[in-house]
Amino acid sequence: MPLPLLPDENVYIDHKILYNYSMPAMQSASDHYNIGFIVSGDRRWISRDIIRTGHAGDIGIARPGVYHRNCSMSDTPYERYVLKVRSEIFQPVIDIIGEETMNSLCSSYLHYSQESQNTIREMYEDMLAEYNKKTPASQLILQGMVYKFFFYICDNIIPGEEDRDIHHLNAFDTRIQEALIYVENNLAEGPSIEDTSAHVSLSPSHFSRLFKNVTGTSYSDYVSEVRLEHAMIMLELGEKTISDIAEAIGLSSGNYLCALFKKKYGITPSEFRKSHLP
Repeated sequence: MPLPLLPDENVYIDHKILYNYSMPAMQSASDHYNIGFIVSGDRRWISRDIIRTGHAGDIGIARPGVYHRNCSMSDTPYERYVLKVRSEIFQPVIDIIGEETMNSLCSSYLHYSQESQNTIREMYEDMLAEYNKKTPASQLILQGMVYKFFFYICDNIIPGEEDRDIHHLNAFDTRIQEALIYVENNLAEGPSIEDTSAHVSLSPSHFSRLFKNVTGTSYSDYVSEVRLEHAMIMLELGEKTISDIAEAIGLSSGNYLCALFKKKYGITPSEFRKSHLP
């Protein structure tokens, strides 16, 4: 589980750059809210009831007691800020905005304009600088900075922006959680249902039924969705050819990727890349 806050701390903040990092197991905070800002990288968040994706410029909020796990969706270095706020310190915020709004904020990644992202990063840096001072007044000062920061991110969410793909799970099963992570981490190898079911010690037929019951979709359809999401990220980065992207997501050829992509999104990978590059 994430480390709890120190007894004399109500606010904790850090900044890290990680490479191909995936959480090794599901975790939940015991005593704090977690507000994470993705500076660069692409993440898949898997909790007991939802699968969602986050990208550079997004903020994700996790309540205490919510088990989750996230993993890398691209080779881009994962740079992020994490702000932890003790539950009782955060309660005045919830009293103002209400439980319903708080639940909505925690249910998906929050998206921001480039201007707002710059301001958000500056605010994180200011909080980090104050945290590192560790003066007798630092924690009290940080509480005020956290409140100002939180209402800024609430007021500047891009309205109407939704996660690219957000998938609600029908149930929770640790074996399916392990399977979802296995797919993410082994996409280039083309994880077959036999490979994945063996990884979680189930027969292919039992795994297929369980996967459909938990996720509401078939294993093959889910893997296809994940492949196309990874392809979109690599197309936006503009660093790989169509053939290289196909290989990276476990497809036999660039032509096969083009056919799947156009069927799903109505445009070719080249057209998508052209519309998303500067």
